[in-house]
Amino acid sequence: MLMLKDFLPPHIYRIDNQPNYFDPVRKKYVLVTPRETVRQRVVPYLIEELEVPQRMIRIGEKLSHYGLPFRHRADVVIERFDRAENSTCPVAVVECKAIETPLDDAAFNETFDYAEKLGCAYCILTNGEELFCFYLDADSYVELEAVPTYREMTKERQQSEGAAF
Repeated sequence: MLMLKDFLPPHIYRIDNQPNYFDPVRKKYVLVTPRETVRQRVVPYLIEELEVPQRMIRIGEKLSHYGLPFRHRADVVIERFDRAENSTCPVAVVECKAIETPLDDAAFNETFDYAEKLGCAYCILTNGEELFCFYLDADSYVELEAVPTYREMTKERQQSEGAAF
């Protein structure tokens, strides 16, 4: 399996004399920052390696978009289509930190907090060097040895709903 380190940041464009990436999901230019560089490496990893449909990726999504009374933004939310509700809902959240940021207890707790608030079964934390993936099993998070594909992430929910994706 490829890891995030195998995915380089995209081309840098100069706009108003400042470095920018073109974000393929948001379809706009975004300023190059250490944290944005990690986000821009995560997106192709999700699409190419985990086979997440691009239309199911949200970047910088406000938690209020999901009806939550919080002003925070999730770095990346992976959604799935819920046939019963005829809408999308979060299945995983990805928290991205700058490469020089250590992944400490505070970073893990923030990731778990976002996952719980969004009702995600999976959460991923990365700083571009290290990548951790967890699955919510009953009341605790279990670290996984590998990040599941999109199909694997959504399979359990599809079976419980009797829906085909």
